[in-house]
Amino acid sequence: MKNIAKELSRKIRFIAAIATVFSAIGVSAFASLGVVEAQATCVTSSLLTTATAQKTNSGTPGGGALSGNVFFTNVSTTDCTLQGTPTIQVLDANGKVIPTTQSNVPSPTGAAAGPVVLRSLQVATVSFLWLNLCQQPTPPAPFSLRVTIPGDGTFTTPLLTTGTTTPITSTPSCVNPTASSGLQVSFFERLPAPAVPHDNRFFPQTGFRIDNDVIFDYFNRRGGINTFGFPVSRTFVFQGFTVQFFQRRIVQIGPNGQARLLNVLDPGLLPFTSFNFATFPAFDPALVATAPPPTDSAATLAFVKAHAPDTFQGLPVNFFQTFQNTVPFSVAFPSGGNPSLLPGLDLEMWGIPTSQPMFDPHNHGFVFLRFQRGIMHFDVTCNCTQAILLADFLKAILTGVNLPADLAQESASSPFFKQYDPGVPNWVRNPSTLPATNLTNAFTPG
Repeated sequence: MKNIAKELSRKIRFIAAIATVFSAIGVSAFASLGVVEAQATCVTSSLLTTATAQKTNSGTPGGGALSGNVFFTNVSTTDCTLQGTPTIQVLDANGKVIPTTQSNVPSPTGAAAGPVVLRSLQVATVSFLWLNLCQQPTPPAPFSLRVTIPGDGTFTTPLLTTGTTTPITSTPSCVNPTASSGLQVSFFERLPAPAVPHDNRFFPQTGFRIDNDVIFDYFNRRGGINTFGFPVSRTFVFQGFTVQFFQRRIVQIGPNGQARLLNVLDPGLLPFTSFNFATFPAFDPALVATAPPPTDSAATLAFVKAHAPDTFQGLPVNFFQTFQNTVPFSVAFPSGGNPSLLPGLDLEMWGIPTSQPMFDPHNHGFVFLRFQRGIMHFDVTCNCTQAILLADFLKAILTGVNLPADLAQESASSPFFKQYDPGVPNWVRNPSTLPATNLTNAFTPG
């Protein structure tokens, strides 16, 4: 074990290189994330974990260690705290513990030890260095880690090759046959994320900022919070386009550089009907087939009026009235303009109806109407009609956070299901089903 100090030095340089990459893409220091008072200790049931490693210094004296990190994402909806150093064991392909001696070491980044407060979807890491494996026969690969959180339980996570989703199969070199295998582990640190200015574009209600000028202008000219809800993501690349998620809608920058809305309820995104134990009407292809071509705006608006009634079985659902009042004239045209353009802007926000009005089968106080870009919800208790927070549901499917059990079951085969994973490249767990997407820090609040 005489080369441990040398290995640690190399480990520090490796982590410093990672920090340099983060800096190049605008990542702030740990402190700039802000500290929120924790509500509870982070527990294994509220953490998404991934472990990655790479073989370092192969072929050099004292080399051949496995250098890596374990990532811990807070997938609960409340703040939590990690403190101290976890206990880590290495398991072989049969789940058998490989004998190692753990030593707790300072952070390779030079950060001071202390409690790490994680807001929902913030990430903490620990680094580890696995040295000197002389066990014969060599334990069967691939390997995994068993991690015990101080004061809580234990979980097991596969050990993946850094920069890929390939399981680790290599082992540390045997340097000293008379010494035990060593595992050096650092304390918890929060993973840095890009800094977010707390200006008039920042919304402390959700911790996100509208940084893209085109999206910010579109947000303001189409009704702001009343139309979109608060931002619930950063700007990121989703299926090849720059997007930002809001509570009710997803704004995308199109090929022409202009903002537009995703048809979140089309079959390719949210084709589901069960959302938090409310049952929405299903997409009706027969109805949609009768719609006029989108280039015929007058006929399209007539189609909306015909299928978005203001009364339904004696109830004042006000679906067409709500449609017409989505974008106020003073908001769309603050310096004056042509009021005849407003119906087209309302159509832009909602698209066409893709179902008939329907009672919730479990609650006849609710009536729903499905559009391409939203669901209108009439509630008899307040005689009011509002938009469901649909983009929040797609975010929940992607992250697994605040995902209702019924929607989890219905969306389990979706290409978006629980793809968000800070421990893999681009934070996309299965890029083959979600190509041209980079979720890195997409949902990390600022």
